[in-house]
Order: sequence, then structure tokens, then C-alpha cells
Amino acid sequence: MKTNPFVFGTIVGDENFADRKNELKELTSDLSSRTNLIIFSPRRYGKTSLIFKVIEQLQKKGIICAYVDLYPAATKEKFANIFASSIARAKAGKMDEIIHAIRDLIPPVKLTLRPEGTSEYEGGVELELSHGKNDVDSNLTKLYDLPEKIAKKKNKKMVVVFDEFQEIGKLDGTEIENNLRSKIQRHKNVSYVFMGSQRHLLDQMFNDKNRALYRAGKPFNLGRIPEEEFGTFIKERFKAGGINVSEEVISKILQLTQCHPYYTQQLCHEIWNYCMSQDSKSIEERDVLKAKEQVMKNQNYAYTSMWDSTRGRHRALLLAMAISDEKGIFSSKFRERHRLGAPSTVARAADALEEKGLIEKDGNDYVVSDTFFQEWIRKIS
Repeated sequence: MKTNPFVFGTIVGDENFADRKNELKELTSDLSSRTNLIIFSPRRYGKTSLIFKVIEQLQKKGIICAYVDLYPAATKEKFANIFASSIARAKAGKMDEIIHAIRDLIPPVKLTLRPEGTSEYEGGVELELSHGKNDVDSNLTKLYDLPEKIAKKKNKKMVVVFDEFQEIGKLDGTEIENNLRSKIQRHKNVSYVFMGSQRHLLDQMFNDKNRALYRAGKPFNLGRIPEEEFGTFIKERFKAGGINVSEEVISKILQLTQCHPYYTQQLCHEIWNYCMSQDSKSIEERDVLKAKEQVMKNQNYAYTSMWDSTRGRHRALLLAMAISDEKGIFSSKFRERHRLGAPSTVARAADALEEKGLIEKDGNDYVVSDTFFQEWIRKIS
């Protein structure tokens, strides 16, 4: 039985990864040169898959890499555990060496090592630090020196990736920023990657000169995949799945998805399923439209919930953006045509919709994040 060649909704690698050759080369080069990076992209642009490919390249060069996912960090204690566990999983040395290094930094701390198979983390290693009642902030600050300590001991470079870094804002983020900056600016053997998907929060952290992490790294905005590059990938993946696709049909697919990484893979996934159900070995434009309808049908409940979460000016702006091909939501022509009010009113509505992930920045303008949600809105309007 053939397997669908298009994978979405998870971290992908190998043949499932849509090349991004230029980005891969630039990020690998920067981190090899010990440059700190601030990587932004909206959700579902594939930044986590990309950074895992970068990590793969760096490890081939002998660079130690730690991936720290901050999304589950609901408390500072959890943050400390995630950070320590991620360093332990970085293959920076034997486990007893890592534990010894932590105890050198935080002598009174108690450590629990969960055996493989009982950990919630990939890799089967989880360290749990037991802190005194008032010691969490102090211990966490000391823990920031762990990567540098390990890198110096091993005489190697190290890279630490913080994914969904904006989540620290929920944990007394200003204090964490201050303490983190005071440590990492002294690290000579470690480079850091700060990744996130909420632009306004990352802008506040890294572009406000009054914040500790002001310009703490090179900004890197991850955009959509170029059409030519994506087209080659689509053609190869359909071929691997036993289906032929013309350049004209590929152009239609990318026109519908606007080269969005996630939604392109999602649509192609459904196209392949539909062709298999019809025992077809080639794709016609009508097959693409059938698959698009199936995507919207599958997402109907989610789209209804997303639509119901908006009210008043927020919904008015979302509707206007969905049904109009006109650019420039702040222009007087756009605002008057859709009765959206003053620019300040539109700005507040845009901020609220962006925070919900319903729209995203595109240059100096905004677009609806999910191209199929946009089609769904047009359909119900």
C-alpha cells in the first residue's frame, strides 16, 4: 500500500522537507560563526523543521546543539526542568557529567533522572530539579551558565535553540530577560537562537532599547517558500507517490495556497488522497478544486469556532480582508468601503486578530493567515 508523500502538522525531515536551501545555508553559516539569531515566522511556516535541519548540519561539524521548547513552560520551575533536560539530551557528554556540571553550578539542588520510556520528552531523558522555596530565580540564573560550562569542558562550540521564546513573557519575562542577557553576553563558546511566532511580542523583547535583550541577535524573518523551489518539491513528491502533475496544475496549487508551507502540503495531501480514490495517475485542475473543498469540509468545525471567536470591529476587519482582493487595510479607500472606522480603530482590531493568529503581517500590510479559512469566510458571506 502506497503512503501519502505529503506530510503536514508535524516536524518533517529528509524527503518530506521542502528544501529552503538558502535559509539552511545562511543559518548554518551564522551559527557556525557563533552569531546569535532571532528567528520569526508565523505559525506553520516550518521554522521548527528548518531549525532541526540546521541542527543536523551543525552536528556534522561537531557542534553540540540543544533544542529547548518553551511552549510547555507554565512555571519557572518547569522552565528550569525543560532547560536542564534539553542540555542533557544534547549529547554533550555522559549523563553523570551533565549532572555533575549542574551540581557545580547549584550545589544544594536535588536532581531526579527519569529513565527512558517514562519521560514526556523526546529522547527519553528528563531532569527534575527540586528547589528551595525561594531559590527558583537564583537557581535558574545559575543554570544559564550550563551550556558555556559544558562547551568549555568539551572544547567545542555549542548552540542553544529556544523555541516559542515569547512564552517567557508569562513567567515574569522581564526578570528572565535581564538575567539571561547578563549571562549569555559573557559566553564565548555558545551561540543562541531565539525563535517565536508572535511578532509583536518578539518585537517588544528585541527591538525596544529599554529591554535587556535589545538587539541580542541577528533578526531572521522566515517567509513563504519561493514558487519555483516549492514547485520542484511538489513535482518530486507527487512522482514519489506515483502521480504525474503538470506545471500548470502546480501553478494552480500554489496560487490557491499562496506558497504557504503548511497549507500547500495540506492541499497536496488531499489531492493525492483524491487521486488514489479515483485510481488516477495524473492530476487535473478539477481534482485540485475537489481537494480544496475537502480541506474546508474537514476544517469546518475549527473554522466555525475561529469565526465565532470574533465580534464587532474585529469581525468586520476579518471579513473585509477575506472578501477583498484590495491591499492596504489602513488606506482611506479600504476603510471607507468596508466601514471600518479610523486608522486607530483598524490598528486595534488588527492587533487583536494577529494575537489570535487569524491574520499575520505581510510586509507593511496584513493577510488572513489561513488561505482556506479565507475561502471559507467568502463562502459563508
